[in-house]
Amino acid sequence: MKIWYLISSSILNLFRLSLLAYFFLNSCISLQPLDIQIAKKEQFPLPEAIQSVVILNRAINTDFRDHTVDSLELFLYRNKLVLDTVFCDFLSADTAIKVAAKALYESGRFDVVIPLQMNILRQNLIFTDALLPSSFIKEMCHDFNTDAVLVLESFNERVATTFNRFSHSNQSEVKMRMIALAYNSVWRIYHPCDSCYTRRYDISDTIFYKSGGMEMRDINSNLPFLKEALIDGGINCGIKYVRYISPEWINYYREYYITRNKEIDAAIPLIKNNKWEEAAAIWLKYVSIPSLSIRSKVEFNLALASEMKGELDKAVLWCQKSIKTESSIDKKVYLSALVKRLVELEKEDVKRKI
Repeated sequence: MKIWYLISSSILNLFRLSLLAYFFLNSCISLQPLDIQIAKKEQFPLPEAIQSVVILNRAINTDFRDHTVDSLELFLYRNKLVLDTVFCDFLSADTAIKVAAKALYESGRFDVVIPLQMNILRQNLIFTDALLPSSFIKEMCHDFNTDAVLVLESFNERVATTFNRFSHSNQSEVKMRMIALAYNSVWRIYHPCDSCYTRRYDISDTIFYKSGGMEMRDINSNLPFLKEALIDGGINCGIKYVRYISPEWINYYREYYITRNKEIDAAIPLIKNNKWEEAAAIWLKYVSIPSLSIRSKVEFNLALASEMKGELDKAVLWCQKSIKTESSIDKKVYLSALVKRLVELEKEDVKRKI
């Protein structure tokens, strides 16, 4: 009898554990992962009337050169790895424009045209205040069927390099190389309205590269060629400018609930096709369903739908309702994420008004 009792007790405990595991797994399966992209508002938004741009390069002047990799490296070594020089490089300026065009298009905010003949030789090598004639801007917009003209008005890069040796007693000599590349540019948007709207953007930054060691081969292998550094400057310049005028898409991890109710879960295929309005319309029909568990899931999903539609205030309210109906850690974590996003947006709005 004692043995039978022990066996029966073990079977009962195993059954209880299996039952707990079933309910745990079932609750987890009802919460599904979702990777989404949400647009971060641009810092200096352009008028809604500007939906397409043609891009021109007006930075080209008589100082520009088509520097090669070998010529730049030879120049560097003739100067014993120490430079402080301004470069006007054709490929770097061209890269800045092409990177900007690609980023503008991929933002989903603009259509972009780069003409084959996009270069305008700048006669004045110093001043960039002289605007292009409004008649020329209107002609370009007409010819390329765009709303505005984006112009790279000036572009140059200053390269400063250092090379140092450090010796310590009883130790091998340590060498250190550093490259600092500072790019400076001016961009301007021309819109052919009655007053020929223009806006100027001064974009500049510095990129640092550093490498040290005992062997020059190892040190050099960790640094770009000067030509590569110049092109990096063009890439960074184009990206930095685009972040000012177009939304930046940021990846977020989100979750949604499956309710096991066929009518309610008919919304799931819709959200997978980015049809949040239609999905929300289905969920709204069930916000008063008697089951608290299902109602809380519906409210949670409506919070997600509101966020995806850019209605963060509503998203917070729906998430709070969901927690009040039936609380869980997942819902509280999502509420915290929503509040954080709301605070960040309010800060950004304040910055734009300053």
